[in-house]
Amino acid sequence: MFKKIILLLVVVLSAFCSVGCNKDEKVTVGILLTATHSALDNAKEGFIEALKANGYEDAEFVVKNPEGDSTTMNSMATELIRKSDIVLGIGTPAAVALQSARDAEEIDITILFTAVTDPVSAGLMSDVNKPTDITGTNDMNPVADQVDLILELAPGITKLGVLYNVAEPNSQVQAEMVKAQAAKKNVEVVVKTVSEAIEISAATTALIQTEKVGAIYLPTDNLIAANMPAVGAVADELGVPTVAGESGMVAAGGTITYSINYKSLGYLTGEMAAKILGGTPCSEVPSTSVDATGLEVAINDSSIEKLGIEVPQSIKDKLNK
Repeated sequence: MFKKIILLLVVVLSAFCSVGCNKDEKVTVGILLTATHSALDNAKEGFIEALKANGYEDAEFVVKNPEGDSTTMNSMATELIRKSDIVLGIGTPAAVALQSARDAEEIDITILFTAVTDPVSAGLMSDVNKPTDITGTNDMNPVADQVDLILELAPGITKLGVLYNVAEPNSQVQAEMVKAQAAKKNVEVVVKTVSEAIEISAATTALIQTEKVGAIYLPTDNLIAANMPAVGAVADELGVPTVAGESGMVAAGGTITYSINYKSLGYLTGEMAAKILGGTPCSEVPSTSVDATGLEVAINDSSIEKLGIEVPQSIKDKLNK
């Protein structure tokens, strides 16, 4: 009888370790992007790189990208929830879709997120410091510093435009932050929203020609980010600089930004995933973000040249840090 009890304990302990301790067992990691643009792609690369660096080089990474289509996104989320050991949502819509799919399927699986500006307002968490079965990294950009940066690049601006997708709550949060910082500088803010890509060029034109803004702020909005060439083309032609929420948007057509590094953000999320896969409860892995060392100034030289702007030495000094 005693031998049977010992044997039973060995079997139970072995089963326990196979869930959270054995890196040799192949795991399936589901990754759902919101759409294709550089920030989200960089976050994905950093996430995968971190997991491989932390012992999961043999993991199977299943990547799905609905290119912003909500119906397709929900279907992909359900598929990943059913077939993965852990899942990552890149961008708020993707993370929310995974959360909804998990709840609908009633499957016990940990969800991670990255490139989510405000996980609490998005309904992903009630407290970033007290996760349950979902956690990750936020990309709350330094909005106040970005507003100050565009005023430094183009002093004398009295009216600042903001353009974003009305369906993205994170963008609305950033717009309110822009208003708060601009008010401190006695700068008026004019907001234009769009709901689909075809509206972006006209909305940009309206901000400049009708509202007479001197610059445009572009939050980390998935729809805007995916269509930055359209925004940049209009703004540059009409002689108005743009300050974007992150550096990939600048490279795609914006003028300037002060932003986080999305590959670093994704890497941090991958380290969190490795901890959870290794046996650390999700409740012990609070949501976080990159620190100040992960911030960078980015300038689009082509846009600067088209606008005929002389970059102040104070901004050049930030580039060299």
